Amino acid sequence: MATAEKQYRGIYILTMILGFISAIFMARFSFCLGKVIDVVIDPTDSLQTSMLTCIYMAVCWLIVSFVYNCTKIIYVNKIVRFLKTNLYKALYHKELNTFFAEKNGHYLSLYSKDIDLVVDNYLMPKCNIVSHILSAAVCLLSIFVINWKLGVSFVIISFITVVLSQIPGTIMARKTVEYTHNNSVYMALLENYLKGFEQVKLLGLGKLFQEKLNAKDYEYEKSRMHYLFAKITSNNIGMAIGMLSQLLCMAVGIWFVLRGDMTVGLLIAAVQLLNGVFSPLQFFVEEKNLMGTTKEIICRIDQEQTIEEKVEKEILGEVQKIEFHNVNLQFGNKEIFQGFHTTFEAGRKYAIVGESGKGKSTLMHLLMKYLTENEYEGTVRINNQDIRTIDSDSVYQKIGYIQRNEFLIDGSVKDNIVLYRENISNGELNQVCQDLKLNSELVQKEIGTSDSGEVSFGEKQRIDIARFMVHNYDVLVFDEPTSNLDAETANEIFNMIFSIQDKIVIVITHDRSKEVLGRFDAVLQL
Repeated sequence: MATAEKQYRGIYILTMILGFISAIFMARFSFCLGKVIDVVIDPTDSLQTSMLTCIYMAVCWLIVSFVYNCTKIIYVNKIVRFLKTNLYKALYHKELNTFFAEKNGHYLSLYSKDIDLVVDNYLMPKCNIVSHILSAAVCLLSIFVINWKLGVSFVIISFITVVLSQIPGTIMARKTVEYTHNNSVYMALLENYLKGFEQVKLLGLGKLFQEKLNAKDYEYEKSRMHYLFAKITSNNIGMAIGMLSQLLCMAVGIWFVLRGDMTVGLLIAAVQLLNGVFSPLQFFVEEKNLMGTTKEIICRIDQEQTIEEKVEKEILGEVQKIEFHNVNLQFGNKEIFQGFHTTFEAGRKYAIVGESGKGKSTLMHLLMKYLTENEYEGTVRINNQDIRTIDSDSVYQKIGYIQRNEFLIDGSVKDNIVLYRENISNGELNQVCQDLKLNSELVQKEIGTSDSGEVSFGEKQRIDIARFMVHNYDVLVFDEPTSNLDAETANEIFNMIFSIQDKIVIVITHDRSKEVLGRFDAVLQL
């Protein structure tokens, strides 16, 4: 946040200058208004001239105020774009194990609700708060010009107002933290339940999940209600204190008029200026309380923008050999690997088979650095380099890990294969599509994030494979590439896999037929 604020400090300063000029015009308008009243009571000057001057000051104040608000919005937009750009950059620099350590609701809340709270409770108040201070200072100075004793009285009353208005701020800060936490938890649960909607319906569990969702929603909405109550209470207490203070100041002003220390017109000007003191002070207290609620959120956003400096090395040369040496791994009390050894070499094709839960996919997750180095013992080497010392992005450049997923973008099937990569030639794309029996009509078909039903299960599986096949990897890992496919489609995919030359090819498969397994150079039974 500090970096963003520093980068756009110029716009912020311009915003403050405009706020200051707006305050000056408002103060001048107050003096002109008082002059009009005095001219009406005692016509020693031209009423028309006084009225025109008053209108001129009001128009200038409105114009400068409008420009001030526009500049403030531009400043806020620049800061938010800076933060979100850095957040997106940091997101795609995260390691897989770091990303999966958080629920999706954490990220959804971070990029939406948390940013909204930073805008509403920090950036906007940050601009307003300085403007309010400047406005109050200009108006208070103007009151001193009218009568210094009146000014001293107003300063004392204003100080008491600010002190008393701080009380609700701590309560509001606590309720805001609770609200953002519950929002994150609720978003994660809602996303998960929506993802599993089909399963819930088919199992006839709609009522149970509705009750669970209602219970979590109750907690979430309760925290929202407490947050709103705290916000309203804080505002109302601030308004009440402000109104009482204004009445007290008005009484002091009337007392000065009755003593003959000032005219009725100057009293009107002082009352107008008084609004320019107490309204900003009231908003100052509210916005200071709001800013206090965002400390934890800003801290979280700053942490999420952090990109750890990578000290790992790249994989040297083409991948010729992958070794798993004395690997031990367990999840909780369940042992997955104990003293495990195996080797994969270039130019050979390997099948990995085994019962569910025996570690077939986990073995490849080790290779792809899904697990942290502290989660397993032993070594995994690529070309005799320990993967603990290898940059994960280098692993992803050399090894293609192909698995079923639901990811689609808006666009054609071709767009969903290419995924914004500009270095893929049409020739490469057409050859891969031909090998996977993706015809030209299907490749040009428009699909999207909400239209996965427009391609069949088998077509989606081949799209997933094509995304990787258009890149020249040294190693290709296929995780259940033919699961839930008809025999003809599965046979086409296996034919494509067995046509791959001069690479390490690893296939995790549930197909244990001799006809399929006999085509591999080696079969690893887990």
